[in-house]
Amino acid sequence: MCPTNINQSQGHIEQQQTITGASSFDRYLSYFLIFAFSSGALAHCLPAVLPITQVTTDGLLFVLNGLVLYAIYRANQDKRLFVWLAIAYVFTFIMEALGVATGAIFGEYAYGPTMWFQWLGVPFVIALNWCVLTLACNEVIIRLFSKKAKAEAAQSGIKYRISHIAYPLLAGVLTAAYDVLIEPVAIKLDYWQWAAGDIPLQNYLAWAAIAFVISLPLHLLKIRFRSPVLLVYFLAQLFFFVVLNFML
Repeated sequence: MCPTNINQSQGHIEQQQTITGASSFDRYLSYFLIFAFSSGALAHCLPAVLPITQVTTDGLLFVLNGLVLYAIYRANQDKRLFVWLAIAYVFTFIMEALGVATGAIFGEYAYGPTMWFQWLGVPFVIALNWCVLTLACNEVIIRLFSKKAKAEAAQSGIKYRISHIAYPLLAGVLTAAYDVLIEPVAIKLDYWQWAAGDIPLQNYLAWAAIAFVISLPLHLLKIRFRSPVLLVYFLAQLFFFVVLNFML
């Protein structure tokens, strides 16, 4: 076997381990994420505990998102992930700050005092949470469509390049769809409020566009970010919002 084929085989094996395999750390973190979001849903439904839960939301989200990012880096060892994160975070935070100040991006809204660690009217954890959720949405999209993309790649290099656009586009749509579940819960918990009362369609279109933009570099630059933990994060947080949509 020639060196090129050996390298390709090794790369394929490493990629498969990243995608399908889960280390002990990943498994324990997955259990912790399930516990955190499940117990969080319960705590938000108990009036006696709710005030404490609301005060600790920022800190808990920083911890959970930080652990997920560490798991991604631990599995892939791609330092470009942190470059992407820094740029995506700043871009997302700026969009939020401009949105709060002008109402031109998402519609007119404001964050409540529940999320207390803020600057320019925007909680610091919000941009981080959107970045990690976008990673999770990309993971889900790849899992759903990767076989089809591989078949297309075998047929045409052009189609393969198109998949670099299709994945971010689908991830953007999925992120906006996810926000449909987030919005009612966030409003009821006073994380943020819309000036008009109703959630504008503009908000979902804006988040689809932002998620698309920050997803593009992941695929165009082939940044390694895949992890089974992202799927658990996506589903556990989805469970959290579905439950609270019914219970609050």
